[in-house]
Amino acid sequence: MQEINLSKKEIQSRLNNLRIQPQNLEARNYGVSIKYFETKNDKWNKRIDYSVRVELNIDKNNGVVSFEKKHVMINQHVPDLINEIFANKISEALYPIEANMNEKGLGGSYIENYEDVLLRWKNKKEEILKKYQSEAVTHFLEKTSKIFNNINLLKQSLHNDWFWNLFFHPKLLHYGDNRTIEKTLYLSIVPYQYPFRFTGTQYIEKIPTNYHSFLVTYKSDEVEAPSYFRPKNITDNQKVYMCLDVFFDLDLYHHFPIHTRAYLTIYSKDLNKKKIQIRRIEFTMYQQNTSIYENKNLSNKSAFITGGIVRLPPNEWGFDNFERVANDW
Repeated sequence: MQEINLSKKEIQSRLNNLRIQPQNLEARNYGVSIKYFETKNDKWNKRIDYSVRVELNIDKNNGVVSFEKKHVMINQHVPDLINEIFANKISEALYPIEANMNEKGLGGSYIENYEDVLLRWKNKKEEILKKYQSEAVTHFLEKTSKIFNNINLLKQSLHNDWFWNLFFHPKLLHYGDNRTIEKTLYLSIVPYQYPFRFTGTQYIEKIPTNYHSFLVTYKSDEVEAPSYFRPKNITDNQKVYMCLDVFFDLDLYHHFPIHTRAYLTIYSKDLNKKKIQIRRIEFTMYQQNTSIYENKNLSNKSAFITGGIVRLPPNEWGFDNFERVANDW
């Protein structure tokens, strides 16, 4: 097979015009985990795990992505406390949920199956009332019903979720000649509050990974942390900071999420400006059964068909053909 060579300009153009390729894109199953750590402990003090099945369908040039959330585990056991059981019932009513999604992976602004969600909540509410009777339960159900019965409040509650925030974060963008842009990222780091607005730098790798993906990384600017993260034993004049690092893996063939890893670190600083970790939160989303990529072949139109490398023909006069310079970007 003849080797394919692309110019630097062509590779840049292809990277800046990446779109989801929905042809033969099958449903994907992800394992999701959110771990909360105190100080520098390697052992989490709280953990939530669940699985999500994601399927993208195209109907009359409109993308609809469905999410089905199952197998919720809290601290590695099934929900058994009252608040955990109720939270799980809400999740069972909410999912599967369908939302809009375009060719750039943007969406989540419209719920396509809202009527189905309402019906499921009605049934789950009846299940709860059959088993639990108290003034507190009645108040909880009334408050939750107000959210389900108002589509705008329901959409807002979806945005108070790390998975939702990161799945719909823009990744297929115009990164310019240097593959780097300044970008904001919204993440729900404080419970029941609107997602926090991070500013930072987003970068796309031109060389693919050895597991059939390309990497988009996000590194936030250092910013003062919300008061929610301030320890009780810290002095009033001592500042608390935070930073966010996110790694998005998208497959080479459909440009759809494979893995996502996000690390939020909260810390103070000593007199020498050395960071003192206060707590951290780790989010991981890994696609299951990635062996499906092993026999796939890249399209000749792929931005990654040359492995991200510009190869210049040998110079017949023996002079430097500047291949190193052509790849220094």
